[in-house]
Formats: sequence, C-alpha cells, structure tokens
Amino acid sequence: MGIYNSSRTRVAPVFDILFERDPTGTQWLPILLELGDRVSGVSSRPNRATLVPNHPTTWGKSELSLDPPASLLEYLVQNVTAEQVEVSGDSGFVLQRRQTLARKESGCIAEALNAIRSAHPDRAWYLLEGPSRPDAALIMDEAVLVIEGKRTERTCTSQTKWMRTRSQLLRHMDAAMDMPCFRGKTILGLLIVEGDGGADAITPSMHWIAESSAQISPEMLASSLPHRSPAIRALLGNGVLGVCTWQAVCKRCGVPWPPYR
Repeated sequence: MGIYNSSRTRVAPVFDILFERDPTGTQWLPILLELGDRVSGVSSRPNRATLVPNHPTTWGKSELSLDPPASLLEYLVQNVTAEQVEVSGDSGFVLQRRQTLARKESGCIAEALNAIRSAHPDRAWYLLEGPSRPDAALIMDEAVLVIEGKRTERTCTSQTKWMRTRSQLLRHMDAAMDMPCFRGKTILGLLIVEGDGGADAITPSMHWIAESSAQISPEMLASSLPHRSPAIRALLGNGVLGVCTWQAVCKRCGVPWPPYR
C-alpha cells in the first residue's frame, strides 16, 4: 500500500490529532458516533460518549489484538471441509491433523475442542481463525466502537482463510463482544472510507453505501456469525453505524485535509 496505506495516512494521523487535542474524546467522539449513514437506526449508542480514563492508543502501531471467540473456533473445527484443508497451504503435522478434523474423526475433534477450551497458543493446528485487529478501537464506559478504515480499497474484506464469507467489520465486533474487559458494553462498528474527490467529499458514494449495507444483510450476518444465535447476530448487526468518509471526519472535527503528519 505504501504512501496510500490507510492505517499510516488516514487512521493514525486523524486519531493522533484528535487524541492529542482531547484525550477524553469529549470534543470529538460524539461527532464520530453521529457520522455513519445509518446512525438513525441504531438505538444502542451510549449516553455518555467519553473515552475511559487513561485510554491507550489503539491505532497505528498499537492496534488492539482481539482473540477470536472460542465458540467460533469450536464451530470451525467441527465444520472444516476436506476441500478447505486441501487448498490451505498447510504441511506436515498441521496438515495431517486438519485432514483428520475434516474426516470428522471424533477423537481428533474432541482433542481440538478440549484444547480450545483450555489455553490455546498462537498458530496451533486446531486454531482456524486468528486474532482480529480493528484499525482503531475506542473504549467508553458503556460501549466500544471498532473502526475499519479504507483508502484505496474498493470493497470490504469479506472472507478469511477458513470462512468463505466473514465480514471484517463483523469479525472485529464479534471478537470484541467476547473480550472479558468489554463484557457488558455495547459493541458498535463504523466503516470510514475515502470520499471521491478532495476535502469536500463528505458524502459516501453509492458504491460504499451499498458495500456497507451488505455487511449487515441477513445472509452476511448468518455466514459471518454461524456460531452466534439469531438474537446475537441481530444485536451485532444493529450496532453497525454504517459508513462515513475521512473527509467528513476531518471537516466535522476540525482536522486539516489531508491529515498527514
């Protein structure tokens, strides 16, 4: 991505400036929570839009790493297919164990489930999803807002190695929901994209509005969250604020455009 890397040229500069001006978020977080194109349909926005005390930087080189839900890991080891394993690029012991999972051998599945329910080191053979890293995570007393930022990309990321359909934004929200430190908080998601044009491109294109809407379609929710109940899928879907542009964020929050540091 180089000079067009969204994390380096949009996410980090914008949130560095905002956080330096006001580390409580009081001046800019309420604005951010109002910018998505579907905020009017989201009833679960926090009453007090202020960052928790001593909020860390959670963007740029300090993105939060959110572990995948154990329930998803359990679902994947019980449903992985031989075709997925064949094209995985795995080798040696890992390949052998995953082939055994795909054959639905009960002993191997039981071993994987027991390992998932205890400690699970990174890159183990029974882990079929890795950590999720939102471009920014803004933590409030009542809620957590996870942000997926785009600059040159023209589509949302909608799959992982082991899932043909897995919305990246829903993946962040799904992982955040099971973080012990976020328990009881409302999970919100926002897509921020580059507007077509210069500083005045504050309205998302119809293309991005459609891309954003696709993330919460019934089909996307079901395919991205097969381990969740219909009620939890609806809850996460209802937390998606929609899409806005980087230009809108900068204009409303008083950040110079373009936001290079």
